[in-house]
Amino acid sequence: MAEDEPFEIPIEAELDLHAFAPADIALERLDALLPASDPLATLEEWVLQLREEEAPFLEAGSEPHEFAGRSFVRAAPRGAAWAASLAAAVRPQLFALGAAPLALPGIAPRRLFKADPEAPLGELLVAALADAAAQAEGALMAAHGAVTQGERLLAHLKASSHAPAAWRLVAGLGPMTRAEIGRALSVTRRTASIAAECLEEAGLVRLRGGDQALVPAASASD
Repeated sequence: MAEDEPFEIPIEAELDLHAFAPADIALERLDALLPASDPLATLEEWVLQLREEEAPFLEAGSEPHEFAGRSFVRAAPRGAAWAASLAAAVRPQLFALGAAPLALPGIAPRRLFKADPEAPLGELLVAALADAAAQAEGALMAAHGAVTQGERLLAHLKASSHAPAAWRLVAGLGPMTRAEIGRALSVTRRTASIAAECLEEAGLVRLRGGDQALVPAASASD
């Protein structure tokens, strides 16, 4: 491409960017309220802004529709609550959590954007935050348990220094092939295979039929 030739974004990429426009809107609104010392009050103000000033975020129960000369009522398209949840998840400073996001899914559920909320927004947000915190706690506890289990069962196996890292990948991300583990750890396929053999020997994983992916032993029946 010549230096003075304009760069053109493919149509598919433009469509992908457009799909995330609601998330950009939610982030802009949230950033305008940060920094904040009261996360709950900030979230409530943010949701109010999205509800009252950004129509695509508002949920609707049903809408009239005409087709072939007939009128009927159908479910309205879903709102952009997903975009609000995504925006909140990538702004950990809202909760003074630091630069790296701690994913808290479900902070902005669809019920916050119903035309007639079933409860005050503050109550709904408290419940959503409690659910998100419980999910995060469960995920962190599971991750800690997996790491501890791996350290215990691999302690006597010295054949692969990459086995602990491979186990953390499989335990955290789910089934992975040797090739995927090799790419993730930037090691050769052979090195990844040796690590996989160590995990099998320790009883941490089993091989899945078909693609021979490594599956955590606790979920090998899935």
